[in-house]
Amino acid sequence: MSTLIRDEDDIHVECDMDYSKYVIGGVNYVPCIVRTNDISSIMSILMSYVSGDHALNQLMIRVVNNNELSIDMPITIMDSGKSLGEVINELIYLIIGIKHCLSHVEVKH
Repeated sequence: MSTLIRDEDDIHVECDMDYSKYVIGGVNYVPCIVRTNDISSIMSILMSYVSGDHALNQLMIRVVNNNELSIDMPITIMDSGKSLGEVINELIYLIIGIKHCLSHVEVKH
């Protein structure tokens, strides 16, 4: 297998697509690293959205630091009808959308 690398806006994603090497609870998964600026500002919105999505809620997402997420993507996510690449694309565009919206929201006190 190979490594999936995606760069979109300020988001960099690397996934080791050789899921035969990675197993959690008897389920193979793809480990990914997502790097972007200021992860902490989007996490609550990202996790809220992900928890309500039937495919994305299978992702195991951990904050590594303020610029990096570690994501374990079980291959069972493909049962939802999405390929692993499609899930990564969806996640990238979700992060872009959240960051875009937050950059245009004016907080009023």
